[in-house]
Amino acid sequence: MKTLAKYHDALFVTIAGGTGTIDRSLVSSGWTSPTNGLYVSQNYFDLAGLAMDDETIFFEGMAVQQSGVPAITGAAGDNYILYDIMTSIPIDTSDLLLLGNLSVRGLGYPGSELNYEHVLYSRTRRYTLDLDTTARMAMLALDEQSGSMAPTASDRIYCYRIVLIDAATLGAAANINVQPARYLIQAVPKEEPEFEYLMRLKRSYDLQQSPDED
Repeated sequence: MKTLAKYHDALFVTIAGGTGTIDRSLVSSGWTSPTNGLYVSQNYFDLAGLAMDDETIFFEGMAVQQSGVPAITGAAGDNYILYDIMTSIPIDTSDLLLLGNLSVRGLGYPGSELNYEHVLYSRTRRYTLDLDTTARMAMLALDEQSGSMAPTASDRIYCYRIVLIDAATLGAAANINVQPARYLIQAVPKEEPEFEYLMRLKRSYDLQQSPDED
């Protein structure tokens, strides 16, 4: 079994006049903002060197670790949602707000453009200020996790760390700090019967071409 790790840098967003701007003076390396209030960091695991002799990758575990303290400079009720996602196919980040209603349906659920197999790991967290922590330390108010960890013949696992700032927060908060993260995968390459492996290769190829509609 192999343990693989990938990283996402911390994110600092400065908010003024309803616009959230990425502060790159110290951190925020690799972060982009497809639209105001939406921030994305992308990475990927290269599995090409892990699977030898046409073996399938089976996942034993997936996790996200993070350091530091989440912070919002603002008033009670200011909040942001943090998504940690690992998929077997790439996501068009320019369409994230529309992609299966990220904040409503979630990825890999009915009505989403990504199905159960696509989404290997997904965690949604909401951080907010309450009356006791107003103006600084954000509290964890929601923590949901799902994912298929389905075996794959793909040679890449795509990693996305996504921050969605509430519109009301954009109009009030001064800045938002999101911790750096480490994505971990424990995987085992195993040989399958030739027919099963060929069918898995075909399935991985089909998933790469276009999202499923089942």
